[in-house]
Amino acid sequence: MNKNSFLFKASLLSISLVLVAGPVVSSLIPLIQQSFPNQSTSSIELIATVPNFGILIFVLLSNFIIKFIGKKKTVLLGLFVALIAGLVPVFIESYTIILVSRFFFGAGIGLFNALAVSLITELYEGEQQASLMGLQAAMGSIGSTVMTLLVGYFTRFGWQNSFLVYAVTVLPLILFTLFIKLPDDGKEVSGQAVKKEKESVNAPTIVLSIFALIVYALFFVVMLKTATLLVETGLGKPETAASILGSITIVGIVVGVFYGKIFKVLKQNVLPIGLLGMGIGFMLILSASSISMVTAGAIVSGLSFSLAAPFMFMLVGQVAPKNSANLATGLLLVGINLGVFLSPTINGFLGKMTGMTSAADSFLMSGIGLIALSVLSFVVLSAQKKKQVTPDTQKI
Repeated sequence: MNKNSFLFKASLLSISLVLVAGPVVSSLIPLIQQSFPNQSTSSIELIATVPNFGILIFVLLSNFIIKFIGKKKTVLLGLFVALIAGLVPVFIESYTIILVSRFFFGAGIGLFNALAVSLITELYEGEQQASLMGLQAAMGSIGSTVMTLLVGYFTRFGWQNSFLVYAVTVLPLILFTLFIKLPDDGKEVSGQAVKKEKESVNAPTIVLSIFALIVYALFFVVMLKTATLLVETGLGKPETAASILGSITIVGIVVGVFYGKIFKVLKQNVLPIGLLGMGIGFMLILSASSISMVTAGAIVSGLSFSLAAPFMFMLVGQVAPKNSANLATGLLLVGINLGVFLSPTINGFLGKMTGMTSAADSFLMSGIGLIALSVLSFVVLSAQKKKQVTPDTQKI
C-alpha cells in the first residue's frame, strides 16, 4: 500500500495509541487494595508501574528481535503480547499472576516502542515527517485519555472488568496487519549495525537520565495517589479519579500541538517553569477541599509536565557525544521508565523515613522535590547558556 495513503498513515500511527496505556488503571489502586488486603500499598501500586519495567527491558532487546524477524513482525508480536497480557487480570484474581501479566504487557509495548517513532523517520521526510511526529505524540495522549475515562466507566462493574480497556489493542493489531507492508529488513538492520560509528555515553547524559528518573518518579505520584487522596479525604470515589487523571493527558495534547511556539518564547526556561508548575499543581491537589480544586491541580501539573518532558529529549541530543544521540536517547528512556517503575518504592521509602504516609503527604514531598529540581535546573541551564550548550531554537 502507498505510504502516503490515509489508511497507511492511520495504521502506522495507531500503534502509538497504547504506548502509554500502562498507568491508565492507576485509579483502581484503592479497589485492588481491598481485594488483596495482605499486600502493602506499594505492592499494589506496582500493578500500575511494573509495565514500565517491562518496557525498559524490551526496548533494549527489540533491536535484537528486529534483526531476526523484521520490523513488521516485531510490531505485531509486541501488540499481540500486550493484548493477551493486558486482558489477563479480567479473568484471573491472583496478585502474582496479575503482576506478571502487567510486566508482559509492558514487554509487548517495549518491543515496538522505538519503532513507533523510527518508522516515521525512515519512511517520511521534511514537513510530512514533522507533521506525523506531532500526530504520533498526540496519539499516545489520546489513547491514554480515552482508556483512562473508560476505566472510570468500567469500574462500576468491578475493578477486574476495567482491564477490558486493553482490548483497544485489537484495533492497531488489525490495522497494522492489513495495511502496513514493510520489507524484510533483518539483514538491512544487521548491515546498518556494522556501518554505524561506535556510540558512547558521557557524564552529562548519565546525569540527565538520573534527573529524568527522579522527575518521573516524583510526578507519577499524581497517577498513584489521586484516587487514594479522594478516598482518604472523602472528596470522591476511586472512579472519580479516572476523570481527573484523564484531564492530564488532555492538556498534554493541547500543549503538544503548540509546543514549538511555546518553546520559542520560553526557550530553556521551559524546563524549570514546567517543574515549578508541577510542584505548584501538587500543592493545589493536597490542599484541595473539592473535586474541582483537585482537577485544577491535576491540570496545572499535567500542563507543566507537558512543558518539561519534551525539553529533556531535546537536551539529551545536545549533551550527548558526537554520533551518540540514539544511544543517549535510549539511556534517557531507561531512566524515565525506571523512574515510573520505582515511583511506589521511592514514595514508600520516603514515607517510612519521614513518617509521612498519607496520600496528601506524598503530594507534599513530591511537590517540594519538584520545586527544588526547578531551582536546580534553572541554575544549571543558566550556566550552560553562557557556554552556548542549549538546544537550537531554530530546530523547533
